[in-house]
Amino acid sequence: MNSGDTIAAFSSPVAPAARIILRLSGPEAIELAGRLSEGELPEPPSAARGRLGVNELRFPAWIYLFGAPRSYTGEDLVEFHLPGNPLLAQMTLQYLLRLGARLADAGEFTARAYFNGRIDLTEAEGIAATIHASNQQELSAARQLMAGELSRRVEPVIDEVAQTLALVEAGIDFSDEDVSFLSPAQASERIAKADRALEDLLRDSARFERLSHEPTFVLVGRPNAGKSALLNALAGHERAIVSPVAGTTRDVLSAPITLARGVIRLIDVAGLEHADELPEQSAADPQAHIHRQMQDHARRAAQSADRLVLLRDITQNEADPMLPRKPDLVVLSKADLNDSACGSRDSYLAVSARTGDGMDKLRAALDELAFGATASSAKLALNARHVQAIEEARIALAHAANQTSATPELLAMELREALDALGRIAGRVTPDDVLGRVFSTFCIGK
Repeated sequence: MNSGDTIAAFSSPVAPAARIILRLSGPEAIELAGRLSEGELPEPPSAARGRLGVNELRFPAWIYLFGAPRSYTGEDLVEFHLPGNPLLAQMTLQYLLRLGARLADAGEFTARAYFNGRIDLTEAEGIAATIHASNQQELSAARQLMAGELSRRVEPVIDEVAQTLALVEAGIDFSDEDVSFLSPAQASERIAKADRALEDLLRDSARFERLSHEPTFVLVGRPNAGKSALLNALAGHERAIVSPVAGTTRDVLSAPITLARGVIRLIDVAGLEHADELPEQSAADPQAHIHRQMQDHARRAAQSADRLVLLRDITQNEADPMLPRKPDLVVLSKADLNDSACGSRDSYLAVSARTGDGMDKLRAALDELAFGATASSAKLALNARHVQAIEEARIALAHAANQTSATPELLAMELREALDALGRIAGRVTPDDVLGRVFSTFCIGK
């Protein structure tokens, strides 16, 4: 990345829309904006509505100017809000490139914000996590990172360790003098306090890897209970074959289902039967062998599911099949064929895949099972890099705790190790390869 270049890229999708946003950042950003504009631009920070000239074309646009260092990137930055025509937007970008701008690399705008001190590395990771969030939990956690919550939690620990290290090093410098800057007991107390804060941070935080997990819900029930019809209704298209003939579903079928706070994976399996209802296996009857395989696959899927949904045919009075575990939700299907109203019945949900009755309540119940009762329970989330740095700091602090009564030089070395590990979280002492991995997750224009 050459910070002396002026970079350009779209920061919104290039598709038919009300407007398309094109960004410029760098030392020549405002000058290039002036060369496109047919009128004189005001001093930044400002917004101006004017006309742009690209080749022989003239068209209106909004131009937003931000001066260094008070911009997103810490450099002179310009945003063109163009008419939402993709061809016109591409022509404008190509014109800026011919004037001397360079196409931005992925994540280069945010990387410049980091290198110019506008944000720290955890805030940059929060921006990337916000871009890639696929559910409300991920979005809430990403916003906390982007707001600098992790840095605020780690900063007091860094200060505690740094002050302890300073006192230890002062004692080394004045070792010939009859003066004590930090007793072993005081050092142990400070180290224990820092370690407890890091332990609390790990305990009170979630992991982005877990938040990004797509919960799997398996539909189980007797043959012809209406599982395939329900899967199709929730998915919004015909994913599974629906037939009044029992046993239509033979393999494991799945579809992503978009709910209010995220996406789940809904899995339809073959109807489950009791062991005494299964046909005997024999070499002369290959269908019996296939039937038993269907049952085995269905039970394995039910056993490994995050959530199990039992479907009962409201028109039948059959015993439930044997399940590997207790279902998380019981749903009564085919409610349109019964006189009782759809919705809640005997603490169960009654739905009709054919008419749609009760489906909103089912979606709400699935959403609560997948993402919790309320969205307010979202907590700070850490990625693998954060966890590794915190765990390395705790290991160094544990070693330091064993050195409080030993050689002060060894104690100082372990405290520096802990301080370096914590510094990597916010990007104070982060190697270039780590920075490359962080910003490579961004898209161009961010």
